[in-house]
Amino acid sequence: NVRPSADNLPEDLASLLTSCWQEDPNSRPNFSQIVKILQDFLHTISPPTSAVSSHVFSSDNVLLPPESPGTSSLMAIRDNLGEMTKMKLASKSKGIFFCFKKCC
Repeated sequence: NVRPSADNLPEDLASLLTSCWQEDPNSRPNFSQIVKILQDFLHTISPPTSAVSSHVFSSDNVLLPPESPGTSSLMAIRDNLGEMTKMKLASKSKGIFFCFKKCC
């Protein structure tokens, strides 16, 4: 039951850690308080970073024209799938008496 030393920790973290060890549970920080303290500490040691990678905005990204081979082949596949769907829908007879035409 020996707790580790908080001597080598930054003051803010040492204070948080030792407050979590308080004998009286009501004196200990709750989870929300712990999160807030840790977020504040994180902002003091490093500035907030953008979630978007910097290369997204760089000029190294190449924009291909719509006529590029990759785009053309994808569009052809899309168009073929669309035509197949239209053909399937056209081949299905409409109406509730369709089955009577086949069996009678």
